[in-house]
Amino acid sequence: MRIALFKDSDESFTRALDDAGVPYAELKAPPGQVMAAGTMIAVAQTAAVAGPVAAVLVAWLKARASRKVILTLLDKRIVHLEGYSVDQVKELLPLVDHGTAIDTQPPAD
Repeated sequence: MRIALFKDSDESFTRALDDAGVPYAELKAPPGQVMAAGTMIAVAQTAAVAGPVAAVLVAWLKARASRKVILTLLDKRIVHLEGYSVDQVKELLPLVDHGTAIDTQPPAD
């Protein structure tokens, strides 16, 4: 699953994945192509990581009110994850084409 990281979400979201032991790879735009997101990552969509990925998404959202996660499903439906449980997100993950993580506030250091 590709996840676009916007605004101030890059550091906190990738740190949450690292802390949960979820492997990901940063995707680089081909030369000459402009990306709207600051960072694009790829996270494996396997049953083995579905639980940890779901837990990261829910915990990352709950940590700050300024955060949003939006998933685009394979059938092009859009799902805003606010209020979803880990189990509900885990059920959605096999249906996800790509996602967006947004934090509209800079990290509180």
